[in-house]
Amino acid sequence: MVKNDLTLLIKPTSAECNLGCKYCFYSPKENLYQDKDKRMSSDILEITVKKALDIAENITFCWQGGEPTLMGLPFYKRVVELQKRYKKDDQSISNAFQTNGVLLNEDWALFFRENNFLVGLSVDGPSSVHDEYRITKDGKPTHYLVLSKLKLLQGYNVAFNILTVVNDKNSKKPESLFKYFRELGVEYMQFIPCLEKGREGKIASFSVDPNSYGNFLCTMFDKWYNNGKPECYIREYEEWLIAYAYGINPCMFKPYCEGALVIEYNGDIYPCDFFVEPEWFLGNIKEVSLEEVLNSEPYRKFKERKHMVDERCIKCKFLNLCWGGCPKFRINKKGKAINYSYYCNSYQRFFAYADRYFKSLIKTI
Repeated sequence: MVKNDLTLLIKPTSAECNLGCKYCFYSPKENLYQDKDKRMSSDILEITVKKALDIAENITFCWQGGEPTLMGLPFYKRVVELQKRYKKDDQSISNAFQTNGVLLNEDWALFFRENNFLVGLSVDGPSSVHDEYRITKDGKPTHYLVLSKLKLLQGYNVAFNILTVVNDKNSKKPESLFKYFRELGVEYMQFIPCLEKGREGKIASFSVDPNSYGNFLCTMFDKWYNNGKPECYIREYEEWLIAYAYGINPCMFKPYCEGALVIEYNGDIYPCDFFVEPEWFLGNIKEVSLEEVLNSEPYRKFKERKHMVDERCIKCKFLNLCWGGCPKFRINKKGKAINYSYYCNSYQRFFAYADRYFKSLIKTI
């Protein structure tokens, strides 16, 4: 074994999905492969599980898409069987599952609970904002259905969190979002900023603008901080708290890109699901070991480009908390590449606002 920890983002259905979310960043990946049936074979699955367990002590398998439930429950029952078969005595295995929830039923919920899967359920807020973009392929709303799946997971005591895409609509309502989720009994939340390009290469209209995102970060932080007594888990703030306390930055704000490798349905490997592109192809799981991938020159180049930041970053007092942000967000209003985040002003505003509160909290850890 060469790593203590390994996280894989596995996409057994590639970009195939049963919804038509308007802001989906992964749907264009359907054009990357010409296969009509983009489903992971039993052989690719077994090779992936085995090679992951050959390399690390603690392995997290993150099942994503597209929509991973399209593979059907028997596929994931085989996942568990293979993990048990190849697991060594000193290894720890975790499974995470990101879904839109549409196909979930009691059988899925029971499986998740019995096998300790952590489920991420995509919800953008109440129907007034969720149904703005998270719709079916024929334009119908989905909130009423997803809400029933949230309650299903709660009823079966499945460990789950809510993943919310912060867009141009719900970014204006951080307080109502927090209240909505808390009234539903949600204990774990995650908020991901939406930043995509339109057809002309410019920032898409549904993306959250820097001013709105900065306000969202500060206002949501107040709700989480709760006068020094956080009552729930919001991933972004919990990870920044760890950065303050121990100097361990979350993925998007590390000085180097060291995120989770992506394994596509056919075994192709990429360094990050934001960069599933021919330029960053790292090999195929059938032909290379994960150790070879992690030690390869293309992967080294991918990691190190994150360290190339603009002069404004070097001079920023919050450099060690940000490092120019995620490369995906290093574009300007015209969609051109830059060496600092589109949300640079958002983060500067937030860190200036929250700095003393984080420093106060770490005294209580």
